[in-house]
Amino acid sequence: MSDNNIFVVKAVDLTHDGLGVTKLEDGYTVFVEDLLKGEAAKIEVIERKKSYGFGKVIERLNRSPYRQAPKCKHFYECGGCELMHMDYDVQAAFKKYRLELMAKKLKQADIIIEDIITMVNPYHYRNKIEIKFSQEDKGIKAGFFKAKSHHVVNLQECHIMQKKSFELLNLIRNLANQYGIKAFNSLDNTGVLKSAVIRESSKYKEISVLFNIATDEIPNEVEFVESIVKNLPEVVGIGISKTIDESPFSDEEIRLVHGRDYIKDEILGKQFEIGFRSFFQVNTLQAERLYKKVIEFARFTGNERVIDAYSGIGSIAISISDKVNKVFGVEIVKSAVNDAKRNARLNGVKNALFELGNIDKVLEKWKGFNFDVIIVDPPRKGCSKELLNTIVKMKFPKVVYISCNPATLARDLDYLLDNNYSINRIAPVDMFPQTSHVESVTLLSIK
Repeated sequence: MSDNNIFVVKAVDLTHDGLGVTKLEDGYTVFVEDLLKGEAAKIEVIERKKSYGFGKVIERLNRSPYRQAPKCKHFYECGGCELMHMDYDVQAAFKKYRLELMAKKLKQADIIIEDIITMVNPYHYRNKIEIKFSQEDKGIKAGFFKAKSHHVVNLQECHIMQKKSFELLNLIRNLANQYGIKAFNSLDNTGVLKSAVIRESSKYKEISVLFNIATDEIPNEVEFVESIVKNLPEVVGIGISKTIDESPFSDEEIRLVHGRDYIKDEILGKQFEIGFRSFFQVNTLQAERLYKKVIEFARFTGNERVIDAYSGIGSIAISISDKVNKVFGVEIVKSAVNDAKRNARLNGVKNALFELGNIDKVLEKWKGFNFDVIIVDPPRKGCSKELLNTIVKMKFPKVVYISCNPATLARDLDYLLDNNYSINRIAPVDMFPQTSHVESVTLLSIK
């Protein structure tokens, strides 16, 4: 530790991911982990770049009234949460503030961000978790990656996972050690287990798990699977995939070794079958509130023809189907389209149709048809320029934009503002308590 890198600073703001923003006497910006706004501390600058650096707290000189003891003992090493040391009401206010900062920079003035929709219990909400494995001499480690690394934190507790999911994580770890099943090591290509995707229904007592492995099968596979089901009968489906690509969009074959390849869950009275690799909002309770906000914003009368872009397994389209005349879902992942069609049949929904294809190209084909509303729920990178251009050309009377990234939302909103649209409402929804992720829904209308 060099005295040249030791400074006393005060956090004047927070970054989007919860780091304290501080300034040295010469104006140099240092982002400091675990330093809340208003707190002063002696810090060490541990990394310097041209215009900013990163620091760590050596001694905290005062404590924010909004600081709380994190519930989880892994908080300071695990990369799963960033804000658990902050009072929940302040977390929510911080997320709303981030949207307010975004709104001030938009090309439309005086936009009011509505109150954020929070959770009564902001813990144990995730219906999907991806567990990573690594091997050590004492046995297998199971958990999340340490922040900004590929080192696995061996979880002994987790307060964002649903409780049965964590019970399954513990069971998998114990049984893997019992049956001599080792984690895959990419350095020497030894071992078996790469990761596991655990899903837990919020409505029904059902759990599924997909193991991504490096070999054709798991050693002592039959005994391993039977022991999981015996100890946790809520597990209704177990799949195994020998995989190179562990992404949710992988099309590598899944071998079903127990039960069925989906769990059931429910949103707004509609039932959904959710496969091992299906896209489904990870917070079921907040997804219901988000979809209610979509319905409120769109003010459906029952006569609308609606497009649901990036429709996934049909959760939005099917949830709004009884409010509109017809809804057309567009999705690029073939398995998701098949899931959506299956879920429509499951709910007896006949006015929701699903098309496989790139949304940009599908809309080009539909240019001659009239639609009343388009709902877009893109990935973090936002909408493509082609999609935005087609929305403008087709003159949708209403655009409902669901976003998980304020930066790309701002970019896309400005494009629409430049092309004869205006913003009517923006509402944040806290889909991911204890983390810095910000979800929102925006209503735009054509001028």
